[in-house]
Amino acid sequence: MKESVILIALMSGIALPSVIIFLLSKISGWSTLAEQYPLRGGFPKTKKRFGYGFFRGWVGYNGVIIVGSDQSGLYLRAMPVILSFCHAPIYIPWPEISAIEPLSGWIRGYRIRTAQAANVNFALRPQTFAVIREDAKSAGVSGE
Repeated sequence: MKESVILIALMSGIALPSVIIFLLSKISGWSTLAEQYPLRGGFPKTKKRFGYGFFRGWVGYNGVIIVGSDQSGLYLRAMPVILSFCHAPIYIPWPEISAIEPLSGWIRGYRIRTAQAANVNFALRPQTFAVIREDAKSAGVSGE
């Protein structure tokens, strides 16, 4: 009996966070962005591990985004194991980014608007955006 209670507690400790993470990927807009802009091919050299961003203005992805960029676009992945099981990698070509808008106020960051997922409210925090700034600027979507 004692072993059953321990087993149920352990399973609940794994299942509940997994369900919450899965639901957040759907609610936040990450899944929508990944469906519209799936990564097809390799991820370039990582520019930032433990990156910070947020969706919908309140769903924080704090320290769990892996960011890359090159002359062709922006690449995002979620932290392996913890989030990657339900957060597919994203590749957004620069021409698909319609605007990068600096945010001010109590939440600072750079909102990234895309052509195919215009309804997804997604932003990177300033220190995370800084690592892709030059590639974005070279592509004509600097955010400044």
